[in-house]
Amino acid sequence: MTLICPHCQKPYIEKEFTVGNYSSKIPYPQCDCEKKEMARLEAAEKERERLRRIAALNLPAIFEPFRLKDLTCEHAADAQIYVEGFTPRKSKGLFIYGPNGNGKTTLGAVICKELAYRGRRVLFTTMTKTLNAMQEGGGYNQAASATKVLKDLTLYDFVLFDDYGRENYTPLRLQNVFQIVDQLYTHRTVFAVTVNPECMGRLQNYPELEAIKDRMTQVLMSWAFTGPSLRRKNK
Repeated sequence: MTLICPHCQKPYIEKEFTVGNYSSKIPYPQCDCEKKEMARLEAAEKERERLRRIAALNLPAIFEPFRLKDLTCEHAADAQIYVEGFTPRKSKGLFIYGPNGNGKTTLGAVICKELAYRGRRVLFTTMTKTLNAMQEGGGYNQAASATKVLKDLTLYDFVLFDDYGRENYTPLRLQNVFQIVDQLYTHRTVFAVTVNPECMGRLQNYPELEAIKDRMTQVLMSWAFTGPSLRRKNK
């Protein structure tokens, strides 16, 4: 029975192979369909893995439709350059600030998606969630939680804190904010924050955050959003 390629229907040919004193004829394809199919399957698996990395970000569903190539908000072109040139431990982070509703968080989320797609380990979160995680349990357990959170942050290539400054501060939480930023700063973990005017105003009420501001100034570059609210525009 003659074997036939299931893709292009070309019949296999018989080639003779000799090993020592033993010779045998083996069916051999005339085409490279099998090679192409293997390459297609490998590419498809790589794409599924990229999409799994994006899904693992657990971004809010509202950001699911957005892709960087389709964004028209401010700094979309800058973001494309940023993700293409991103290097863990070496790239500068981002301080994305401006009025509410003009695309800061969407752009930040899409940058996270693009970096994850490219194989980077990414975390999209808020400072509030991080502070809450540090304070889980009590006594020794709380100290252990804080240590784990700080250690885990350094495992990422890129960390984004959305709506920085919105969190409620106590002396302990102010101390923990400093520890978070200092941990990222000293381990050269690239991070970013989005901030609106309301949050910027709150941050100025806490002199304790000046040391944090000093570190951020060194490792974050600023992207200012000045346009009107896209939410109101789309109503």
